[in-house]
Amino acid sequence: MKMLGSNVLVTELEAPSTTAGGIILSGAEIDKASKPAIVLSVSLEVANQGDLSVGNEVYLKWHESMPVTIDGKKAAIIHVDHIKAIIK
Repeated sequence: MKMLGSNVLVTELEAPSTTAGGIILSGAEIDKASKPAIVLSVSLEVANQGDLSVGNEVYLKWHESMPVTIDGKKAAIIHVDHIKAIIK
């Protein structure tokens, strides 16, 4: 999928179902956590900025995204301004 303008295509990363200490988290506790995403596609404009590229793991404002389905998989289109951090 080709992104236009300053848009980025992302998909949610699987949230861990246990903590580092082995505690099993319920669905409600996982929903409260900040959900990272992985970048699937970036527009030419975003690519030229050089900070964000396909494969980056990021934190973003999910409520600002537009949900889409691609080949039966859930994804979201979001403006680059709503991506808040790249996880290194």
